[in-house]
Amino acid sequence: MDNFTFHVRTKLFFGDDQQLKIGEIIKDYGFKKVLIVGGEKSLIKNGLLALVESKLNENMIEYVIYKGVSPNPEIKFVREALKLAKEAQIDFILALGGGSVIDVAKVVSVSYFYDGDPLDFNAHKTVPKKALPLGVILTHSAAGSEMSTSAVISDSKNNFKQGFNSQLIRPLFAIENPKYTLTLSPFQTSVGIVDIMMHTLERYFNKSSVGLLSDAFAEALLKNVIENANYLIADPTNLDARGNIMLANSFSHNGVTGMGKEQKMPVHTLEHALSGKFPDVAHGAGLAVLFPAWARYYQKLDTEKFDRFARNVFNLQYQDKDINGKLAIKALEALFMKLGLSLNLQSFGVKQEDLIVLANLATKNGQSEIYHYIRPLNTNDALEIYQDCF
Repeated sequence: MDNFTFHVRTKLFFGDDQQLKIGEIIKDYGFKKVLIVGGEKSLIKNGLLALVESKLNENMIEYVIYKGVSPNPEIKFVREALKLAKEAQIDFILALGGGSVIDVAKVVSVSYFYDGDPLDFNAHKTVPKKALPLGVILTHSAAGSEMSTSAVISDSKNNFKQGFNSQLIRPLFAIENPKYTLTLSPFQTSVGIVDIMMHTLERYFNKSSVGLLSDAFAEALLKNVIENANYLIADPTNLDARGNIMLANSFSHNGVTGMGKEQKMPVHTLEHALSGKFPDVAHGAGLAVLFPAWARYYQKLDTEKFDRFARNVFNLQYQDKDINGKLAIKALEALFMKLGLSLNLQSFGVKQEDLIVLANLATKNGQSEIYHYIRPLNTNDALEIYQDCF
């Protein structure tokens, strides 16, 4: 097991009516002026924005609102929200939404004290030195950004999508009420489930020592998500299932399933190239296509781990470990299809000639390799994976 430091400062308020505490929570922290960051229409539709405004007013907390953030958030949202934040001289940011909204809030938080372009953080031209504190009321179980140290931003004009990590952007608190996910479409629910699973699976398939506790956590989380995904397929209004998936969302990306090991995510790199060039592709939808192709590439190189995955997550007990691992990949694909998701790139409008472009984007035109402890992916390897799921 590798040495590690585990610290999650995010305080979780989970369950029915927890959002009613938002004014008191912010007041108890001592913040005076808040930037509210939100999405497009859902905050009006579900009544959350009006509720938050009333609770802040009750506690005499000033606020300004920036809304309109869309999926695969563009850097323009950060720049616009940052301008508003500086004009209002805020001391706290409250994100209302899912991963896209939270990631915009995170980049605003570190850019508030930075004189350069906010995209510099995601382009890894600089690292955060200071950040405004932020909190979250979660409305979409997917990205796990409400407890994570990461933020992903796009600049689609330049086919750019990349994340950075910093403890400074881990939220102070997260409020999670599963009822706010009831307004999500079946597609949004499905791609969220895939994103949750991928944050765990990618950590799981990094190098592990024997008997690693975080691998056992990962297997339990994956089994629970699969079980509750099937409940939601049968009944999308099942609040218990939505609650379990919402909780899994937070623990899939807060580091607990990667303790004591590296936490590299090669499939995320492949997907960021995809949705960086094709911004209409939902992140989870891209991962549903790419992860099985990546798994087929690596299964023959990591037969033991894929066999363990097959046995402990899907209860596949074939004696031949190679066959068992391959069947687990098929079981994963079957789940994605059951969730109504595509398994090929053509469905996103990707053309054959785009594949080499994607491979070059993922490897920075061959200047870098996508890390994996068994075999890093070069441009040709990435191209092979894109071709496999074309």
